[in-house]
Amino acid sequence: MDYKADYEIINLVFSMYYNPGVYALLIGSGVSKTAGIKTGWEIVLDLIGQLAASLQEDPKPDPETWYETKFNEEPDYSKILEKLTKTSSERMNILKKYFEPTEEEKEQKLKVPTEAHKAIAQMVKSGYIRMILTTNFDRLLEKAIEEVGITPDVIKSEDDFKGAMPYIHSKYFIVKLHGDYKDTRIKNTSKELSKYSKTTNKFLDEVFDRFGLIICGWSGKWDNALRNTILKSPNKRFQTYWLAKGELEGEAKEIIQQRRAESVQIENADKIFVEMLEKVKSLGEYERKSPMSIEAEVIMVKRYLVDPKDRIRLHDFIIERTEEVFKELNSERFNFKEEVNKTSFQKRMQNYETVVEPLIKIMLPIAYYDKGENSYLLTNAINRIANTEKRSSFTAWSQLQKYPSLLLLYALGLYALSSNNFYNLAAILRDTKLRDGRGKINLINEVNPAAIFHTGNLASLIKRPNSKEFTPASNHLFDIIKLLLKEYIPDDNEYDEIFDRFEYLFSLNYIDLNKSDLTNLEEDNNTWAPIGRFGVKYRTVGTIHPEDSLLFDYIEDIKKSVTEFDLFKAGFFNGEVERFDKIEKAFRKWFLEATGKWPY
Repeated sequence: MDYKADYEIINLVFSMYYNPGVYALLIGSGVSKTAGIKTGWEIVLDLIGQLAASLQEDPKPDPETWYETKFNEEPDYSKILEKLTKTSSERMNILKKYFEPTEEEKEQKLKVPTEAHKAIAQMVKSGYIRMILTTNFDRLLEKAIEEVGITPDVIKSEDDFKGAMPYIHSKYFIVKLHGDYKDTRIKNTSKELSKYSKTTNKFLDEVFDRFGLIICGWSGKWDNALRNTILKSPNKRFQTYWLAKGELEGEAKEIIQQRRAESVQIENADKIFVEMLEKVKSLGEYERKSPMSIEAEVIMVKRYLVDPKDRIRLHDFIIERTEEVFKELNSERFNFKEEVNKTSFQKRMQNYETVVEPLIKIMLPIAYYDKGENSYLLTNAINRIANTEKRSSFTAWSQLQKYPSLLLLYALGLYALSSNNFYNLAAILRDTKLRDGRGKINLINEVNPAAIFHTGNLASLIKRPNSKEFTPASNHLFDIIKLLLKEYIPDDNEYDEIFDRFEYLFSLNYIDLNKSDLTNLEEDNNTWAPIGRFGVKYRTVGTIHPEDSLLFDYIEDIKKSVTEFDLFKAGFFNGEVERFDKIEKAFRKWFLEATGKWPY
């Protein structure tokens, strides 16, 4: 199987696993081919041959034309049987040889459930598939499902619909659209396949509207009624996957275009259904080993980002995960009653990190790869986590409630910056807002290391190896986020450099959002912004000057750029290089003066 086909099967398996029961399976004669079962039309041609032999005539080279000429009618399954036999029992005995194995055939594994049937049965048992439509007359699928201990509801004729339980109340539903070999009313001819009854049409309309579709072993060529029913279905909510050996043409292509289906090249039905079963079982085993299954969810987010058709799924998934974290952060686990001391403070910080880590991980691909279509998800998630329900007047616990959103700001912002994704960086640092009694304010005004930890000297409660650090909160974030991003930024020097860039741009953006008038900015004693760990690293020490550094080389490169640079196109500094230059010069002057007063 080629890479694209393998990727599409992974997509399908993920959808089946996380949306059990939403896919209906449509299978045709190709699924029973390795069992040695003839197609319906092959049986008709064989019966014509037997009829011709009984009349001592040769129907070759065109049995269909011979029959039409001889009897002045189209070949019809039941009419041919009537010409060959006199009773229903005789007709049944003729048909048995096409579908029921002899002892010799059983030994050869012919006319018995194939690996495909068995794999489908296992997926039915596990709840991943509950609706199956088939154009086949054989009972191999029913046998395979019964062998795993399940008795499905089977519809094989118009009469069965009348007495059947509604499919929404049935766990396992098989519809034999063209009938069953034990009922001579089975459909075979073009005329028989040209239309369905009102009951069948209504049922199929509901199925094709409400379910995704997996097609295998069906060409779409002869079954006009089935093809037309699929074509008129408005469903776009779930994907259609057409598993086919060889390129699909003609009528099949029309269905693919209408349903925006994915055509997946396969070797055969046995191999693909066994592979699907193995992959879905692997996901289940992984889920049992890792209840959070973060790695699997990260892969799913990456997959959703690839295809614009999955934007709704991505939106719903992120909203759902964000709400789970939000509820946990507002649970009794983080109440205000606990005594504040170093041990309880550090434990609560660690608990916050544990709760928010899964949300960070599943959103990292959006921060890095997304080109702006889904940046609102970054903004919305951070806003939701930041605007917790318990916030009140100052206490250590109410201050620390802002810590989860700070982790999101830093981790997602760092990773967006690492790919120069300034549009997503703007969504994280500029579009996020915090509600207060007066309305909404810029989130970074309250959610930054200084605002959270320096108020009330909470920084002294952070667990650090060196109690004399000047930027303990920033250093702690450096260490924690380094672990979160180790897989994505494995080089320590690169991570160090990106972290400094992020914190420095964070500070400049803080001034940008809070200073509309830059007149006399450099002389303004009220110019202030959070100083990150770069403050210690780049303050003047002897003959070493901060200008001689990778950080300030980066800043100077930005100043030399034009407004087409994505930082400015994303809305930072009103899109003006001059504004960036003024703010940076003022901040550099201030932070050097401030850090110059720190003891060495």
